[in-house]
Amino acid sequence: MENTERKAGKKRKKFRIWIPIVCVIVFFLFIWPFYELVNMSLRDITDYSSRLTLPEVMHWENYLEVIKQSDIWIGFKNSVIYTLTTVFLEITIASMAGYSLSRGSKKTTRTVRSIQMLIIMVPGIITLVGTYSLMVKLGLTNSLIALAFLTAAGGIPSCSFIYMNFINSIPVQLDEAARSDGAGVFTTFFKVILPQLTPLTVTRAIMISIGAWNNYLLPLYLLNDSRKRTIILVIRSAFSINGGDRNIAMACATCTIGILPVVVVYLLLQKKIIASQIGSAVKG
Repeated sequence: MENTERKAGKKRKKFRIWIPIVCVIVFFLFIWPFYELVNMSLRDITDYSSRLTLPEVMHWENYLEVIKQSDIWIGFKNSVIYTLTTVFLEITIASMAGYSLSRGSKKTTRTVRSIQMLIIMVPGIITLVGTYSLMVKLGLTNSLIALAFLTAAGGIPSCSFIYMNFINSIPVQLDEAARSDGAGVFTTFFKVILPQLTPLTVTRAIMISIGAWNNYLLPLYLLNDSRKRTIILVIRSAFSINGGDRNIAMACATCTIGILPVVVVYLLLQKKIIASQIGSAVKG
């Protein structure tokens, strides 16, 4: 027994030694693209030296030039409108759908959950052609609100599935007590159930906003008007033939400024995101 415990203890010690090494390697793998991006953004247009080292002279004026351009502020404005609308639609509809499924009959719930899983498993790229054709026929291209509805529709199945798992842990007696006090279904949901889901709602809002902010494919096909371009399309334009090939430093500076809000939000709220994802996995 003692020999077995000693061997197990040695294995645990070896495993603990590898943990920080693996963490450092993973950290550098994730941080390296950002290092190269910032590194290139601080160079002169004629500087083609190694990307491994920082430039001798850092050209911070690249960022000033980007900030002076109106395109990036139009992109920020459109991205904010698109992101906030998507978050509101997806959270509202998905939470209500999750509540109705959680309190509905078991047979109906099982059927809908199976359909949800099938929808979640289908890659969105498969439906792109049909979606684009439908949006063109309905005249809904170059509309941020229509794009937000389309994006929210794609995320509702998975979001409602998570809400349903959390609502299942809330006792049904709370609903019955609210009804006995004269509350209707909507009053019960918005004043009794939804306040208890605040951590989940905040976390899902963060995840949805990050996905909407970084969405590239749908805006690329559905937003052809330059006045409707999101920040991702502004970054794409900066790296296009008329932009990035002539001044890669300016393009990298545009990209850095464009992704900065998402990085800051994620770093500030990562603990809530991880806690919610673990909680949803356990409840599921």
